[in-house]
Amino acid sequence: MASREKFAFVLFRPQSAGNIGAAARALKNMGFDDLRLVAPGTLKSREAAAMAVHADDVLARATVYPDLAAALADCSVAVGTTGRRGGYRSRAYPLRAAAAELDAIAGSNKIAIVFGREDRGLTNRELKLCNRLITIPTAPEYPSLNLAQAVVVVAYELMMAAEIEAARAPHFVAAAISDPMLARMEEALVSIGFIPDDNPDHIMFAIREILGRSGLTAREVEILNGMARQMRWVAEGGHRTLAEKRRAGKKLR
Repeated sequence: MASREKFAFVLFRPQSAGNIGAAARALKNMGFDDLRLVAPGTLKSREAAAMAVHADDVLARATVYPDLAAALADCSVAVGTTGRRGGYRSRAYPLRAAAAELDAIAGSNKIAIVFGREDRGLTNRELKLCNRLITIPTAPEYPSLNLAQAVVVVAYELMMAAEIEAARAPHFVAAAISDPMLARMEEALVSIGFIPDDNPDHIMFAIREILGRSGLTAREVEILNGMARQMRWVAEGGHRTLAEKRRAGKKLR
């Protein structure tokens, strides 16, 4: 059973102080207390405190970050929430099906659950920093959820999943380590022509999802960094230079 301290709830550019307070209350209701705010549009303490009710301690401990990457830096897994479908978002897992797996992974890893702005959710730019996606099934006639509603539903499902004994998961690296590797991998794949330099995101979304689904240990990141360096070396002609040296060495024998 994972500790609830292993989950961070990240609100990306929330526009309503009331929603921030209501989210704090939702987290306390379900036993979570790591609330992170990325460039909040407002932090009116009175309005937020009124909605937080008895969760003023969670609200007071909420940390503010200038950008999403900073908020995710210490997390091994970043889970983006989306209510829209199509394209990359079609790979989103229903929340209940994902909750048990997330709880098992959280046994050894810090996990961030990322929620977007009230008016438009998370854009593809923000989703690039997430290696998994979840969605909350709703009635098709009116699928949109209020931000605080979405937080309480996710927190509830994670709380319930924590009641199920889960196998111990390996320790995965944090985003601060895996993200630079993914940037190197993107440069390497562009250099060998595997992905186009004018639109690398489509394939990189899929690669990020594949690696995020399995999780990455420090040793695996080291291997992938080595692969990226080797691809760049080949693309820049290093293999041809090495082949010439080998041929020259044979002639001297």
